[in-house]
Amino acid sequence: MQTNCRPLYLAGCKYYGSWRKSITAAGLSYDQVRVLKRTCLVWSEEKILASINLRNNLKQPLNSNHLQKKETRLYMAAIKYFGGWAQAIAAAGLNYSKLRKKEPMRRWSKTTIVKEILRRYRCGLSVRGFDVSQQDRGLYQAARRHFGEGGWAQARICAGFDPTDPLPWKIWDKKTVCMEIQRLQKIEIPLSTGSLRDSSYAYILSAASKVFGSWAKAIRESGLDYSKIRKGRQPGWWTKPRILMRIRYLEKLGMRLSHRSIQDSHCDLLGSAIAHFGCWSQAVESAGIPYQAHCRVWSTKAWLRRMQDDEYLLMLKKAKKHARKRSNK
Repeated sequence: MQTNCRPLYLAGCKYYGSWRKSITAAGLSYDQVRVLKRTCLVWSEEKILASINLRNNLKQPLNSNHLQKKETRLYMAAIKYFGGWAQAIAAAGLNYSKLRKKEPMRRWSKTTIVKEILRRYRCGLSVRGFDVSQQDRGLYQAARRHFGEGGWAQARICAGFDPTDPLPWKIWDKKTVCMEIQRLQKIEIPLSTGSLRDSSYAYILSAASKVFGSWAKAIRESGLDYSKIRKGRQPGWWTKPRILMRIRYLEKLGMRLSHRSIQDSHCDLLGSAIAHFGCWSQAVESAGIPYQAHCRVWSTKAWLRRMQDDEYLLMLKKAKKHARKRSNK
């Protein structure tokens, strides 16, 4: 119960004094419950192999990192009985090299660098040097090695882009803002405010707002139809890279990434993340962000759930001692 239903366990200890007393109050025999629980906790080589084969038949992840997070007891039992997780997998008759999740080493050349730049562009990711150096440092350094001085600018030219994008601190006027909007429209950059705000082209939004007063006026002055631009995102717009980029952007803004927080303000992102990753927490973890850190809501219940058993019993003992002192006074 401490592992699978900790809130109920803590509530039972709180209101009845211990879990044994709460079980007895429910009309159950605690001795029978203890025997069943103890039996489940005793591992053996046969049980470990059976558990591994069951997870394999259900097509559940069997890589070491996943087991350490989700099935800690099974993982530690495998180390105890087999000396390591890979050895336990091998004893179960499985090929661990096919089960482990490891990023293959990328081999760079001028051709592969250009292809990767074009892939990022098609996926809606930034191809500005500063952004790439933060998001994919391996690609950025490879461009500098293979293209020499000004490597990233030269790689951009080979991929069909301008050497550099306009910088955010450029001095804008109505003419230059319109020219930039038309340039972005020509290279098929989505011009809705939501799309630009999440990308490396967010500078044009602030420039247009400063010069024209609003994004809509800037679009109309550029000779474009704002009603078509402001339409909602088309089906299939949310790809995995865009979802991950959006999640990282929200974290930089300081937004809590819990399921409840997201469903109120970014329901489209939430639905797309579930469709692509299976669940919201998996999408956040895939973005390299610890999901649990965004779910720490320190209410009284959450605080009790985070307490260890010895801490709870010590706190309960101190509270009873304090109550006796008050009653004696």
